[in-house]
Amino acid sequence: MPSSTTARARLELGTVLAALALALFAWGTVFDLGLFGWDTYPLIDAGRFSSWSEFSHALSCELMDGRFPGGHYWRPLVHLSFGIDYALWGLDPFGYHLTDFLLLVMGTTLVVMLARLLLGEQRSGWAWFAGLVYVLHPVHFEVLASPPRRADAMALGFTMLALVLALRRPGQRSIGVAVASLAAVASKETGALAPALVFAFVALTGNSTRKERAVAGLRSAWLGLALVGVFLALRSQVVGGIGGGAKAGLPDAAAMGNAGLRYAELVLAPLPPGWVPAGDFGVALGLAMFLVLAIGVWRAQATSVVEAQSIAPRAAAMALLAWVLALVVLTAGSGIYRAWYALPLAAPLALFVALAAASRRLSGGGGSVRVLGAILLLALLQGWASDSEKRWNEHEASSLAADGFIAHFDDVVTSLQPGSVAELAAAPPEGSAQRHGEETRRPLVFREYSLEAYAAIVHPDLRLRVAVRNEERPETPAPDEILVLLLPKAPAGLRN
Repeated sequence: MPSSTTARARLELGTVLAALALALFAWGTVFDLGLFGWDTYPLIDAGRFSSWSEFSHALSCELMDGRFPGGHYWRPLVHLSFGIDYALWGLDPFGYHLTDFLLLVMGTTLVVMLARLLLGEQRSGWAWFAGLVYVLHPVHFEVLASPPRRADAMALGFTMLALVLALRRPGQRSIGVAVASLAAVASKETGALAPALVFAFVALTGNSTRKERAVAGLRSAWLGLALVGVFLALRSQVVGGIGGGAKAGLPDAAAMGNAGLRYAELVLAPLPPGWVPAGDFGVALGLAMFLVLAIGVWRAQATSVVEAQSIAPRAAAMALLAWVLALVVLTAGSGIYRAWYALPLAAPLALFVALAAASRRLSGGGGSVRVLGAILLLALLQGWASDSEKRWNEHEASSLAADGFIAHFDDVVTSLQPGSVAELAAAPPEGSAQRHGEETRRPLVFREYSLEAYAAIVHPDLRLRVAVRNEERPETPAPDEILVLLLPKAPAGLRN
């Protein structure tokens, strides 16, 4: 008979391999994309290193080395990930998409592991349902295609790693839990929740008194909390204060209702089928289905006791709800709404759905029908039955636009002499954003700071400045620099 350690190692290896297969099936197309997005090249430039001094600077400098115009952040592990990508792959897009893909595999694996701990041994088979809900969630369309958005995947992954390590040995101090908590906040600010979540989940574990469980939670979380506190203190030195986005503030955090509705749509009903009326109906339906699942979990706790489960269904649901509310408050406080900010919310949703499915038979036959029906409707609202080709077409169109623009940019700047001015259309021309007969959305693929970072990587011998053309305040180049002016729209009739 294999030992328990060997059996667990085999189980975890099988989990990783199955998560890899699922991710390849659902998202393997990502490897066909190039590098696009405003922040891609600034992050590569800030993270790359070829000496210890450059390595130290990459980890200690502000996000994008201060180029990011939207606020002040310090995310050293994001810089490190881009530095490693550049050292291994240069500017080959495959390597950057591989890293993001592996982060998806890591997240899916940890969702399954965490679900096993929440559901208990007798219902651990349902853990794979949580993994399926997570890996198929449409929010990955927003994250996988664009490497700069990996910060959310990294912070979520390390947060779940801290929870898994803590729940395996609840009430015991763990260096692994503390390091994972530190890694979460070093990836993105929402990672600061990791030690608080460790406390909440551990404090709900077991059948001891409330005081004893609270002490166990503190024992598991205090070292991670201390490391996160040290990191936040260092962060204030790096960014020169509290930092964050230019629109961040307590009033936005207090007005979390609006943020909650925005993210409820992104998490519960991002791709409803055509028969769902436009407007808020899809969100309302998604919230109603979530309420049905919550009632199912609540009644399961009231009618029976789940065998071999360390966290009762109702308590686990409360911890997951607290996780969601904390994320909504933090993202609302940033004052910025972005679709990929919903990624961390997909994990507690997947865990909650699996919890409801695993507990359904405890609520009676009628409860089982309601819970399974609610799960089916949520799957439809999330686009499980829809064609994803259009979203990939949009990404492919953006990728092609970026590749074409960069090639043109290279040709222009290498042909100019110092003191010259070049004008380039930064936005794709109207009417050209069509692939396979479908209209697609193509964003402005690069900003001025994006191209300056790219030039620093590829054309380090050129003194080059990029600005947006302003008719009221015309820019003039210095004698020893090349000035590139970006036009907000392409000239009429131009096609690529």
